[in-house]
Amino acid sequence: MRKLAFWLTPLLIVALAFGAIGCNGEGEATPTPTPTQTPVYPVATPTPSPSPTPTGNTTVTPTPIVSPIPAPQLRVHFIDVGQGDAILLDLEETEVLIDGGGRSSDVVEYLRDYIDGSLEAVIATHPHADHIGGLIDVLGSFDVDGIWHNGEEYDSATYREFMTAVGSEGAEVDVARRGDFIEVDGLRLRVLRPHELGDHTNNNSIVLELNYGDTEFLFMGDAEHEAEFEVLMQWAIRSTVSFPGVDFLKVAYHGSRTSSSQSFLDMIRPQVAIYMAGEGNRYGHPHEETLSRLKDIGALILGTNTDGTIVVTTDGDKYISIGASARITFPTFTPAGKTPSMPPPLATQAPAATPTPTPIPSWRQ
Repeated sequence: MRKLAFWLTPLLIVALAFGAIGCNGEGEATPTPTPTQTPVYPVATPTPSPSPTPTGNTTVTPTPIVSPIPAPQLRVHFIDVGQGDAILLDLEETEVLIDGGGRSSDVVEYLRDYIDGSLEAVIATHPHADHIGGLIDVLGSFDVDGIWHNGEEYDSATYREFMTAVGSEGAEVDVARRGDFIEVDGLRLRVLRPHELGDHTNNNSIVLELNYGDTEFLFMGDAEHEAEFEVLMQWAIRSTVSFPGVDFLKVAYHGSRTSSSQSFLDMIRPQVAIYMAGEGNRYGHPHEETLSRLKDIGALILGTNTDGTIVVTTDGDKYISIGASARITFPTFTPAGKTPSMPPPLATQAPAATPTPTPIPSWRQ
């Protein structure tokens, strides 16, 4: 019996050791962990559709590309009529004439190349002979749909002859006043002056603003300092932020020192200033004081007495060209905020001695 206990004791110790291996610290059996299974989801594989078998008659039609329609080009002719004003606005088949120069201006011959059918509108800014004299022949040579004038009666033979021609034309006749619009097809001119007639004929001039797209023209007639102040006041009323910049200014009163005051120019800051005067005229136009003020604001200055007829071409977004009959065509320039354009070709006929072109200034920011 003692011998049996001797053999059982080691066996019991071994059994207890193996039992301890299969128990936790609290004597409970430790379960065997189950391996984690990653779920597998079926993925649907799209079956490609069979490509149609082309036949011998199959044609592929390309998607058409629609190009934007370019805006019509407006051409503004500052016609060389000597000591006087004559400006033609030419938009495709629409033409408007602002003044006609003096009685012997030959403006009719110039217009024959550009008038398509009738003249849609004739505007006489004021009754001085160097503005309405040439209109007498214009009214006798073309059918005119509408005539605008400032309503001032003037004691001169030229004025009486002009009014007779107006009455014989059979056109609609209107008196322009501040706030009016002269609308002809794609052209819309705002009348800035006169509000009422005063005793100064030059200051009674019809002043016109033309916006074609983003390009602005200001036609000042023969307005002097007093009228310029009123124009600024009208702009101040319309604009609560700042005065609009003018792209093209028809310099008032042939470049006289009594017009184009420094305060006026500082406000409108034209990119290009065009005065209209006769070569060697007895008034000394343009006066050096006016030219100096225009230079001070960095404007490109052109004049009919030195450059001949000047033609500005624009599509409303950019300036296509500025051509002058007495020199080569000016290269395209791009003021701040304007879209660049391709350089235009030079004039087909250059003068015998090519003058040095006026330098293009760096435009205001």
